[in-house]
Amino acid sequence: MDYRRPPAEHYVLGQQLQRLRERGVLIVGSGNIVHNLRATRSGTAANEAYDWATEFDTVVQDQIKKGQLAALPNFMGLGAVARQAHPTHEHYLPLLYAAGAVQPSEMPRFFNTGYQSASISMRSVLWG
Repeated sequence: MDYRRPPAEHYVLGQQLQRLRERGVLIVGSGNIVHNLRATRSGTAANEAYDWATEFDTVVQDQIKKGQLAALPNFMGLGAVARQAHPTHEHYLPLLYAAGAVQPSEMPRFFNTGYQSASISMRSVLWG
């Protein structure tokens, strides 16, 4: 991934991967909905997270549930919450590739929805 490119371009590249899915190729994006290692707190429970972490995770989850996948690249529009959730973007960008490859009729399924160290959302989504 070219981290110098804007998030919207990563999503567009994901859309180009739709053709591969139609041929049976599995698209996997590995990252985190929230990833801020600078703010980790050891010993926290799986349901314990910073307010900004749960807010960002909830917004992204809602966009995915509603099929608003084209809104995902605009995550920095959330301001301070986005900057706290992702001081750097490399853990969020894989979601844009996977979401770009989704067909409009595909419903998402979430799993692994807990948090680690209060500042990492391990939410995973499966389409197809």
